[in-house]
Amino acid sequence: MEPELPKRLFAEGLEPQVEKINNCCRMELIRDLKIAMPTDYDDVKKDPVFTHIMAIAENNLKFSAKLVDSFLCRQLITSKKHEKWFVFGRSPLRFSLQEYHAVTGLKISREASSGVVKWKNDGGFWSELLKTDGKISLQSIKKVHLQEVHTWTRLDRMRLIYLCVIMGVVMGRNEKVFIPHMYIKLVMDLDKLRKFHWGLHSYDFLLRSIDKATKKLGKKGSYIFEGFSYAIQIWLMEAIPDFGEICGTKLSGSFRGPRCGNWKGVAKVSYQDITKLEDSFTDKSDFFSVISVTGNGDVFLHEDYARKGEMEDERVNLFLSRINSKFD
Repeated sequence: MEPELPKRLFAEGLEPQVEKINNCCRMELIRDLKIAMPTDYDDVKKDPVFTHIMAIAENNLKFSAKLVDSFLCRQLITSKKHEKWFVFGRSPLRFSLQEYHAVTGLKISREASSGVVKWKNDGGFWSELLKTDGKISLQSIKKVHLQEVHTWTRLDRMRLIYLCVIMGVVMGRNEKVFIPHMYIKLVMDLDKLRKFHWGLHSYDFLLRSIDKATKKLGKKGSYIFEGFSYAIQIWLMEAIPDFGEICGTKLSGSFRGPRCGNWKGVAKVSYQDITKLEDSFTDKSDFFSVISVTGNGDVFLHEDYARKGEMEDERVNLFLSRINSKFD
């Protein structure tokens, strides 16, 4: 006897709608940095660690709050702690570390030396801030420090850009939140910054943000959403190509890098558009329940994606078995 399939968070057709999502993933900040410090910005963009993330701002892909919100309401309730399952057109979609890595390209393997971070005092802005246990946020950077960066050293300006990419996009934190000193210490040593597991770190934070937002669905007209929200949107545009066509345009059909760097567009879609597309969905519609760095529909459990303490759920195993048989 096959196990019962997971229940939906909301019954089909009864998904709530919100007036606004306060999205904390701020691409406009990245564009402001380019205007304020063009040469230093270009130097940071040459660094492979975040170049594909910065490309989202460069390509001017807009954010669709309605698309992301509509799928938060289409969650399936499973026992899994480290992945999320959704449903569209009565077909399941997985959002796991595998999908996140395919979209963002961020490092997911943890190195033994990524714990305690030491830093060397060079007498600059960030050294003084660490030495005095100072506080700084994206809000204060925009209002105060961007007007002062011309007096800083080139290296400190580059550190500022790295931190804004980390806090403003990769982690997608509220602009009023103080930047953790751990992040500042990491940008003091770029070799350690590049070795840090930003993919794993930001993915886990995004899952917590999804859980936090889920508790507010249907209860408020708006809510704050932290985390790398663009990763969810781009994953949906890749997994359901019809949304890709509605929300944007691929820059290249032969693109081989992290998928976040291959989209542009206004991402304008209404709840009515989403419902209409779902109602017209058939078994023959393009739909990829899982995606990976190797392609669409590839179901595999690489050791880098395995999570310690993950819960077994035979209902999810049934999904994966059916997905495998579809692409065999």
